[in-house]
Amino acid sequence: MEPFNRHVLIKLIEKEEEREESLVVLPTDYKKPETPYVVAQVIDWAESCNIEFSVGDEVVLEKRMLQKIELDDKIYYLILENYIYGRI
Repeated sequence: MEPFNRHVLIKLIEKEEEREESLVVLPTDYKKPETPYVVAQVIDWAESCNIEFSVGDEVVLEKRMLQKIELDDKIYYLILENYIYGRI
């Protein structure tokens, strides 16, 4: 998939959940509050983007602005360059 119109094609970076041993007993259905941000890796970007990227750049973006597209049993993630907050 080739992105157009200032969109960036990304791959989400899955982070392993750390389990800490604790003396405090939490309910079994307790979930840690989720952050609204996610780290992703840049795969490709539209020619109209104002930000200069390199393939493999790790960027921080807002999770709710992410566009998930499923085509032919493949999943693509796109985000408009305005919702990329920074490079790591």
